[in-house]
Amino acid sequence: MGEIGLGQFLKNVFDYSTGKMPTQQPGHVANENFQKAQNEAVKQINQTMQNIAQNFVRQQDIINTQMQLKELSNYERSMLLKNLFDFPSTIQDLVQFLATDGKTVAAKELNALMTQNLDIAKLIVLLQTNGKEALAKIQKMITTMNQSGIFDTHQLKEMQILVNACIPANDASASQVLKSFLIMYLPWLPLNEATSFNVGYEEENNEKKSSAEDVITIVITTKNFGIVKILLYKENENFNIDISCSEKFPKDTFNELIKGDAKTLGVNSEISYTTRKNEQEHEQEPKVEFSKSSKVSPQLLFIIHTIIKIIMEIDNKGTLTEQRKKAL
Repeated sequence: MGEIGLGQFLKNVFDYSTGKMPTQQPGHVANENFQKAQNEAVKQINQTMQNIAQNFVRQQDIINTQMQLKELSNYERSMLLKNLFDFPSTIQDLVQFLATDGKTVAAKELNALMTQNLDIAKLIVLLQTNGKEALAKIQKMITTMNQSGIFDTHQLKEMQILVNACIPANDASASQVLKSFLIMYLPWLPLNEATSFNVGYEEENNEKKSSAEDVITIVITTKNFGIVKILLYKENENFNIDISCSEKFPKDTFNELIKGDAKTLGVNSEISYTTRKNEQEHEQEPKVEFSKSSKVSPQLLFIIHTIIKIIMEIDNKGTLTEQRKKAL
């Protein structure tokens, strides 16, 4: 890896606390640096996996892999987790993979498949099978390192815990299965806290529904804006978004961020808001809950992921802003 480790190299050009490129860099320079960082991360992760597959042919491969793992950021650990599960690197590729079972289909057929109900039992088997293989890969790495006299493998043992958290039980609910995928595809989430990432059921009494199968509620507890409740319901082939939030929730920011993805997601860009008076100030740990839904489609998974990602990024920026104010 040279004198500068992979983790430090990426930190030089990528701000992990917000998931954005550093604002002081000119746009085109930041984008170029970010792309280089991503390419370097993919290269190093792939080399790590190749070292495992080849039983660490050289002693130096073991040392290099250990050093890489020590310096991996949350973003890179998220990439490694997906690599261990042999899953696509992006949520877009994942939902298409789930919709088509990995087959190549025409655009028209893909659009139809994206709205069909996912077979939860099939997803459970996928996570269980790939998860067991991921655990085997990690155990192979630990054993090889130990045989070579390297016993500091706590990073790998932490990854084992995370992999286990992503393997659902045979009777897992739809929301538990969603949690397993969300952990892998929300790189802003501190992976060392992923096992306590709360995904549960929220009782839904809202009457604004098109049908029971096409409605889902997401309740996100944020640190800076209290509870943000999102009602998704399908109407005329698109999902509408109704949000109940506090007065200080940055609606314009959310609108701007969701607008760019609205067409791809299949949601209406016009968002309805119900505003509450600001709740009493007290910091809460992030939590996500879903209402029970008899239908989970690849499209819906994509929408849920995007909404959670946007709101948590906004919340993280709010935390950074407060920290800067206190530092002045």
